[in-house]
Amino acid sequence: MRDFLISGLKEIGVEYTEKKVDNLLKYLELLLEYNSHTNLTAMRDEKLIVEKHFLDSLLLQNLIKSDMKKAIDVGTGAGFPGMVLAIFNENINFTLMDSIGKKTKFLQMVKDELGLENVGVVTSRAEDFIDDNKRESYDLGLCRGVSKLSTILEYIIPFLKEGGVFLSQKMEGTGEEAEASNALKVLNSEIVEIFNLNLPFSKDPRVVIEIEKKAPTDKKYPRRAGIPLKRPL
Repeated sequence: MRDFLISGLKEIGVEYTEKKVDNLLKYLELLLEYNSHTNLTAMRDEKLIVEKHFLDSLLLQNLIKSDMKKAIDVGTGAGFPGMVLAIFNENINFTLMDSIGKKTKFLQMVKDELGLENVGVVTSRAEDFIDDNKRESYDLGLCRGVSKLSTILEYIIPFLKEGGVFLSQKMEGTGEEAEASNALKVLNSEIVEIFNLNLPFSKDPRVVIEIEKKAPTDKKYPRRAGIPLKRPL
């Protein structure tokens, strides 16, 4: 599995160290064991997990700017992309958030087993977690989600500093950028670039939308739990 992982890292142009590879393989081992009794991912095949979770997460690696110090991954699930990126970016403090306790319990175990001092695990919804100390305090927002971009923006953008970046991951192009135009305007953000990428072995398409926050966000966002999903901006 080490050779497969390293081959994938080379294919997507991501620099690595033996320690980072060791940590990813240990992460894989923990995920497979935990997944045997608690469903975290539908995938059971090791190579599929490496490519479609680990390497998929690392498609963002070369888009992370060197001056970023603080990142938040909303709805991180089993840690994608946040935990993977935390392994590769020890200089950035990551907040990994999910509302489902069985997932954050797993993430805490991974953090402890790998000794990741740059990771904080939070069991919460974004709408409940945000406060005046956390608002507009992050350099980088992450979300590899199935929700519409207009909904995800309302969860992520309020956490970002002015000039902060949200790297939104999508399985493929869906035209959601046009639907999100009002949300972008309301939240004082704009799309900087759209990257059309491919996974290294399956060649499955992936889209990364780079969004920059241009000005502070009105404190009424995000709206209370459930509203962004029911009534997107």
